Amino acid sequence: MDLLTHALVGAAAGAATRRGTGMRKAALAGAAAALLVDLDYFIGSANDPLLQIEFHRHFSHSLAFIPLGALLATALLWPVLGRRLGGRSLYLATLAGYATHWMIDVCTSYGVHLFWPFADTRVALDLLSVVDPVFTLLVGVPVILALWRQQRSILLGTAILGALYVGFAAWQQQRAEGIAEALADTRGHATEGLLLRPSFGNTLVWRSVYRHGDRWYLDAVRPGFVTEAQAYTGGSVPVFDRARDLPDVPEDSRIGRDIGRLDRLSDGYLVWVSSANRMGDIRFSAVPDGVSPMWGLEFDPEAPDEPPSWFIDRELTPDMRERFLDQLRGRPH
Repeated sequence: MDLLTHALVGAAAGAATRRGTGMRKAALAGAAAALLVDLDYFIGSANDPLLQIEFHRHFSHSLAFIPLGALLATALLWPVLGRRLGGRSLYLATLAGYATHWMIDVCTSYGVHLFWPFADTRVALDLLSVVDPVFTLLVGVPVILALWRQQRSILLGTAILGALYVGFAAWQQQRAEGIAEALADTRGHATEGLLLRPSFGNTLVWRSVYRHGDRWYLDAVRPGFVTEAQAYTGGSVPVFDRARDLPDVPEDSRIGRDIGRLDRLSDGYLVWVSSANRMGDIRFSAVPDGVSPMWGLEFDPEAPDEPPSWFIDRELTPDMRERFLDQLRGRPH
């Protein structure tokens, strides 16, 4: 989730550990601790683009690391807030703020290593976009109001409104899944590996990804409210097949090993875009029904021992933007 939302929720948790005038200082500690979790984003290497992907949302986001992460946040904040809050109060505020981070990130699509070091599986509920202005507004307004009035009871609104919105997203996901399955039925397809993920910034339009045979099928679905439910047919792309797509890239080459790493990170949702020499994660695209991966590896198959580069493709053409707006409005094809 975006940093602003993490800071607001962390501030709410930190402020909840204090009463009266100390709330604002505790809120600052909680917000800082919540943001500290994402310092793992800066773990990376210019020669290894997958290193940053592997370590972001890794150990620092695990349940086991929370007490240690809060201790680190306390040490960093001590020169600023230590005397004003005291050691015990500062640690409680940072502990509360740090502990909120995973709760939000686990609701998004990329997932977190929640049970590290006991398990290396990423946990993702696929309920919220990494940027969702409605969620940010709902959890943020009670925080700002509580800190302005210095009334801790108002903070309960952050938890209630946030939980209600996540529940709404889960309901939307279930409804979207039904629409996606009905669309697949009209094609005579079995939905192997069906995923429903919210499109950018909202829980109205969902990206549907499933496999049938040797192809991925990509669609957008919108559960209806005032308007009827809509299914927006996207397209399909071949599932990556190493023997067919990259027969001359040895598995023990630099590129061969990196393909294996990306395959694990993407849970096997890989596609090879031969026209651009790109290997991408088809779960993510710039628009809900897009057939081009948003990110992945770019490399020359004829130089399998050269380091690959990391591409990010968020470009929206006017037609793509207009199509997405029509989907948000619930307009038919």
